[in-house]
Amino acid sequence: MHIHLPKALHGWREVGKEIAIIVVGVLIALFLEQLVENWHWREKVGVADSAMRRELLVDDGPQIYQRAAMHPCVVAQLDAIRSAVESGADRHQIAALIDGYWMDFRSYDRLALDAANASDVAAHMPQHELHDMTDVYETMPLMERTNAQEAADYARLRAFRRAGGPVSDEEKDRVVGAVEALRSDDQIMWLKARVKLPELRKIGDLDTARRNFFMASAREHYGACVKDLPTNWPDTAPTRIPA
Repeated sequence: MHIHLPKALHGWREVGKEIAIIVVGVLIALFLEQLVENWHWREKVGVADSAMRRELLVDDGPQIYQRAAMHPCVVAQLDAIRSAVESGADRHQIAALIDGYWMDFRSYDRLALDAANASDVAAHMPQHELHDMTDVYETMPLMERTNAQEAADYARLRAFRRAGGPVSDEEKDRVVGAVEALRSDDQIMWLKARVKLPELRKIGDLDTARRNFFMASAREHYGACVKDLPTNWPDTAPTRIPA
């Protein structure tokens, strides 16, 4: 019986070459794997960044712009309603002023940011760009809650009866209560718009078509009272909220 012994190695040089080939092969494989992974993350970051910019500049931003532009008109209409109630105007006059009050109820979203955080894509985004966008996004939950409360307060105002005799003191109190609730809602939205519109400018330009759409909707109800904001707004805005 013959036992075949392993062949002797050809020397340390050959062994080193074989090890080097293996190491280089592993390194190349790791490098290529890293390239592919980085490419995938870049694709995901690009999609997330595009979605967030669209949400802010096409959706949320133009809505905020509209609220800021409408603010003086909203305040004037609320003032007129309260003045009519307190001066003893008749039911038809008060009802006409209530019907002249209008608010555009929209959602203020942060779905794209939530998706980026949930998928860990946000951690791979350029942090200075992400910071600029999260600065705007952080107020969306408050604006969404305020908008929902505003819808409820608007319903209270609209509950005023259009037919009947003289307006009772109880009815007057209900109208004044709804007016002041709506005034408080609008002030919150206006103050947030003052802060967030300059932050939006850091991200990019608001979508012109969407901004024009929202402004046209506001002008259908408030006419020439609704004016485009100056480019440096709110630097030119009054420092005190109108009473």
